[in-house]
Amino acid sequence: MESVQAFKHLRTLIKAASETDDTALIHTQLTMMTVIIDKAAPKQKPYVPLWLTGPGSREQTSKDGTAGER
Repeated sequence: MESVQAFKHLRTLIKAASETDDTALIHTQLTMMTVIIDKAAPKQKPYVPLWLTGPGSREQTSKDGTAGER
């Protein structure tokens, strides 16, 4: 999808979402926005989000949930 076309669709969805109180409709529109952005964005190599990788090698989470020294 071309950027210009994607921006037009996003503007329409944002306007519609801002004019309603229906949470189900807003959720659907946000999902559609994500799809449009994914289709318009240039393809990039896959990455693993930080929250999936866990604590770093220099940081370990203690039993109380705070970061501690190794």
